[in-house]
Amino acid sequence: MNGFLMHRLTHHLCGTEMATGKKRRHGWILSVSIIMGLVGCSASDLKENPRIDALTGQLDKIDTVRLKEHSRSDPVTVAEATAELVEDINEPNDAASAVELTLAEVRAAALTNNLDLKIELVEPAIAQQNLDVERAKFEAVMDASIEHRRASDTDSTSRRNSYDVGLSQPLATGGALSVGLPFGDGRSSDADWLSDAAVSVSYIQSLLRGAGTSINTHSIRIAGYQKHAVDAYTKLSAIGILARADIAYWGLYAAQRDLEVRREQYKLAQDQLHHAERKVASGSAAKIEIVRAEAGLASRLEAVINSETVVQSRERELRRIMNRDDMPLNNHIQIIPVSEPDPRGLDLDAEQLVDQALTNRMDMVAQELYLAADELDIELARNATLPDLALQGSYYGGAQSSQLGHAFGDLGHVTSDEYTVGLSALIPIGNRAAKARLQRARLQQLQDRLNRERLEQTIRQQVYDAVDDLKRNWRRILAAEQGVAAAYRDYRVEQSQFQLGLSTSTDVLYSATGLANAQLSRIYAFAEYEIAQVNLARATGTLLGYGQILLDSVNMDED
Repeated sequence: MNGFLMHRLTHHLCGTEMATGKKRRHGWILSVSIIMGLVGCSASDLKENPRIDALTGQLDKIDTVRLKEHSRSDPVTVAEATAELVEDINEPNDAASAVELTLAEVRAAALTNNLDLKIELVEPAIAQQNLDVERAKFEAVMDASIEHRRASDTDSTSRRNSYDVGLSQPLATGGALSVGLPFGDGRSSDADWLSDAAVSVSYIQSLLRGAGTSINTHSIRIAGYQKHAVDAYTKLSAIGILARADIAYWGLYAAQRDLEVRREQYKLAQDQLHHAERKVASGSAAKIEIVRAEAGLASRLEAVINSETVVQSRERELRRIMNRDDMPLNNHIQIIPVSEPDPRGLDLDAEQLVDQALTNRMDMVAQELYLAADELDIELARNATLPDLALQGSYYGGAQSSQLGHAFGDLGHVTSDEYTVGLSALIPIGNRAAKARLQRARLQQLQDRLNRERLEQTIRQQVYDAVDDLKRNWRRILAAEQGVAAAYRDYRVEQSQFQLGLSTSTDVLYSATGLANAQLSRIYAFAEYEIAQVNLARATGTLLGYGQILLDSVNMDED
């Protein structure tokens, strides 16, 4: 309703009031007018956040991009870029900035800066606040009220000022205690003012349903279990994040060694091309040998390019995990892993590792907490099937005087008092809902027990698989060592045969490829052995190493 219409309506109603001369209707008419104005007035138009306006303004259109416009230099042709690429591979920019990192430094950076870990560490703080909320359920509550009442009829008018101050205390036993101090004063017509003051006490206690400390602290204990479960999953996530840091480190180690092998293969192919050119020039070989050598060189160029891209991707992943200010994602400083693999042949006791895993795994701890919470839920549901029987008692004592201060002073020997005591009961017929909730709680417990058994089976399988994977990679290392030695001998023989004219450039390059594959197998066997150790430790709920890692949740009070 607009202001003009509100004014006209008020004016009309007030005019009617004055015409009728019934002044006592003035308050009623004014109240009705105000209520009608509040109900009829429309809300003002909402003003959206400018930032949200800018975001939502893009929802109905799709922009396009011209990549040429984002190039920092003029586009080059394929021929120009190919010559530049070959030169870069032959003489890589060794002067580029580089930083050496140990595995311990990577872990420290991840533990301090990793955004995934920081997000996880907020969860325990939230769970702690939820627990604090539940713990506050037994806090006392103070209430106060003030009231002025005026009543009149044709013969008399009365006035009354009432005040009340009280304190209510919920009890962990399932009861509540309330204490009040009502007082006031009033008069009727031409009588003198009369003041009164009183004290009231009331107490109610559940005797069956809702009775007992264990029932009434149920939500607090559940919130405590949930807090512990969040802590467990936070620790599990932290282990996973730090394990991924280790895996990323060894992944970068393997990628860089892979690139070294690819570049070495490119140089061997170049050397073979030079050998072929000299033999053709001397007349001891046909020109086809040059063509074969050039084909082998070209194929190795693509392998170098792909390997360089993998190194860049692995470096960027490690930067993301560490999240160091001096190493942003677009940083071009080369990362050099200096921690070398140190494989050792181990005869592991798988069953002992399984026992350790069942003790240390935080997801197993969380399942135990869920089962403990199920016990509390069943206890609460069972209590809810009982009749609602409550004991009630109250006391009221008051005094009156011509002055309010005297009325308070007379409370020591009240002029009137009242005691009440009684029982109340509420007994549902059939009680089907409560019985169904109890049965549901038992079924939830059964489901969580089965989940625990399934998780235990999964943990056993993960540990067994991790032990087998570690053994497999150890054997791969042994096989790779022999493979590299044999492949190197084969390559030297093929080179000698080529010099004698008994083999072709294709044979030499094929042998060089075999040597590269053997070297790469050894590199990845070493790296994956380290990764297998990381995965085995993770399967047991631990991290590789000797020191302990402490996790602190977010504390808003420190900001």
